Amino acid sequence: MQRTGFFHIPSMTGRLWALGVLLCAVILGVVFVCAPCLAGELELGSLILDNQDGNLGVRFGIRLSGLDELREELDAGTTVILGCQATVSRKGRMWLDKQLVGAELNSTVTKDVLADEYRLQLPGESKPRRGKDLGALLEASWGSLALDLGPWTALAPGNDYQLKIEISLDRSDVPVWLRYVVFFWSFDVYPPASYQLDFTY
Repeated sequence: MQRTGFFHIPSMTGRLWALGVLLCAVILGVVFVCAPCLAGELELGSLILDNQDGNLGVRFGIRLSGLDELREELDAGTTVILGCQATVSRKGRMWLDKQLVGAELNSTVTKDVLADEYRLQLPGESKPRRGKDLGALLEASWGSLALDLGPWTALAPGNDYQLKIEISLDRSDVPVWLRYVVFFWSFDVYPPASYQLDFTY
């Protein structure tokens, strides 16, 4: 601390420290004001694991319990990403499970304010699906999804396996640096969900 007459002039280290504290306070203030409470849930339904032309395929549907949080985000101009990751692992007896095959799927949904309609993009489709009714659009698009996990020959008879599906619904416009600065804060629109299915082949 430097002293000049009747005034106290903070040192450069002190000023930088104060600036850092102020910046963190501003960031946290923005996060707490903008981040809504997570009230909805991601629910998995109609889960089917089977042999599809020699490949291990999984079919399932995703339903959102309550659309208010998602609708508010989309109306505010946020692009939301549905992420699905599915893996099949061989259950170990003494050691950790060994992952054999897996795949992931990402689908985005936005709102066209001028057209007053929602747009949903599914992988493999060249044009987004459109609709003014968000619930109907999600049901028609996310109500029946499929993933090709890998060759069926990855499974050896006489073993125990576990299918794991992880689902998330996240904001796409959150900067990466902000996720690291406030790593303790969730930027998910809905809380992520994880489902497991044990089976023997």
